Amino acid sequence: MVAEDEPSRARRTWLRLPQSRPSEMTSVIEPSPDVLTPSVELLTRVASLYHLQGMTQEEIAAKLGLSRPKVGRLLKQARDVGIVEITVHVHPSLAMPLESELSSRFGLRVVVVSDQPDEAAQRAQVGKAAAIALDRLLIDGATVAVGMGRNVKAVSEQAAGLRKRPCTVISGIGGSAQVGEGLNSNDIATRLADALGGRFEGVYAPAYVESTGVRDAFLGHADIGRTLSRARNADIAIVGIGNAVPDSLVVRLGCISAEEMTRLSADGAVGDILGHFFNADGAPIAEWIEQRVVGLTRDDLRLIPDVIATASEATKAPAILGALQSGLINTLVISVATARGILTLVDTPPHRRSRP
Repeated sequence: MVAEDEPSRARRTWLRLPQSRPSEMTSVIEPSPDVLTPSVELLTRVASLYHLQGMTQEEIAAKLGLSRPKVGRLLKQARDVGIVEITVHVHPSLAMPLESELSSRFGLRVVVVSDQPDEAAQRAQVGKAAAIALDRLLIDGATVAVGMGRNVKAVSEQAAGLRKRPCTVISGIGGSAQVGEGLNSNDIATRLADALGGRFEGVYAPAYVESTGVRDAFLGHADIGRTLSRARNADIAIVGIGNAVPDSLVVRLGCISAEEMTRLSADGAVGDILGHFFNADGAPIAEWIEQRVVGLTRDDLRLIPDVIATASEATKAPAILGALQSGLINTLVISVATARGILTLVDTPPHRRSRP
């Protein structure tokens, strides 16, 4: 049992995922406390931050993008359903120690989800966690800008079933005629807007063009310029993290040639966000390529209050480490294997790190 007031919680607080009272849980959380549903995940996360890490309810509200009264209600519910009890057994797939270590090292929110048996399942799991993070942050009337690629697409797919609300979902970058399977920003924004019950605005232009002059011509178009102006004033952005390797998605889609990617890698690039490449320390690399991007700029991203980056592939650890230090994101959603890979890289001297 747990006392109600904050001073007394130091005397006697324990946390466990209940296993002995499924009949009590099913009326509150479906299907059972042993299944990691979004409700179980949120209740456990809030209770852990409060009882185990000693955070105040106001600090938890700020960290998770919740209101102070909602945190209080969640803590009460955690007690009512038996999550707060005698011992501490945090569900292993929550990977809270990894989240805490990455958050403390890089100063941003990190959500780590369980490893899955295959690539598709892993992408869906990461996408679901990112959709839950979006759901907590997205207030009525807000605007969301989205990038392109498989991981951002997964967020839009996993958003089905979220609460409907008035909002606007805008493309944050152009697209490619060679992109299939709904990977373009416009396709993703349309799907996410449908899931949230909001409205959609698209950027009808290529993501990458031949020169700065062509890029400027597209940006000078009234419709494109107007849409990107709204996107740069978004409240939230959802982006993927690309890696700077010859077989990366942007090369396969024809956005960048293999020769250009080889040049980028030789210049020290390890990854990109919305076509803005960076090195292992997060510093900008090869601005000659981003001057050909029809989309949000680095400075635009930095002005958006909440930028959620999602990456399901453990092979992207070097790119994600660069992104963590780029100043372009403030929420990261990854898997356990990816989190461990990043921490291994952090503890490895730069001269001993292998190139991706």
